[in-house]
Amino acid sequence: MTKNYGDPASTRSYQCFMGRWEGLCKTFDDKGNFLEAAAVHMDVYWVDENTWHLHEDFEELYGYGPATYHTDIKVDGKFCSGGNDMVQLHGSELTPFNYVFTIESEVSNSTVYNNHYFIDPNNRRIITHKIRDGKTHIFQIQDFVRVQQP
Repeated sequence: MTKNYGDPASTRSYQCFMGRWEGLCKTFDDKGNFLEAAAVHMDVYWVDENTWHLHEDFEELYGYGPATYHTDIKVDGKFCSGGNDMVQLHGSELTPFNYVFTIESEVSNSTVYNNHYFIDPNNRRIITHKIRDGKTHIFQIQDFVRVQQP
């Protein structure tokens, strides 16, 4: 299957996510103590003009084990939303290289708040705050490098 990674020169919302990414997810408890780290693999591409696909593969998702997500995400301007049986999400572009997402996760039984910050076009950091039963469950930092560009 040929994947549409879009035009790298485009300034359209969410274009900066397109490509294949390799990352490391570091997990911390609610006091900031390091718990573990695990590899994460991500492939992001356009399905159609207003839909992108997220394939995210955690070698070890904290408290769960190996996990793979396939999620189609619809774009409406700077807003997006999507989901499947595992997650429901919505996100917004705040600046061209800073995006926030709220995710309701059936996998971790938590509400997940993600802040995606593009350090440069090929390096991205995600800072995650997971809440369960109204309290902070864990924090995560994911650092990604784009290994295949659009």
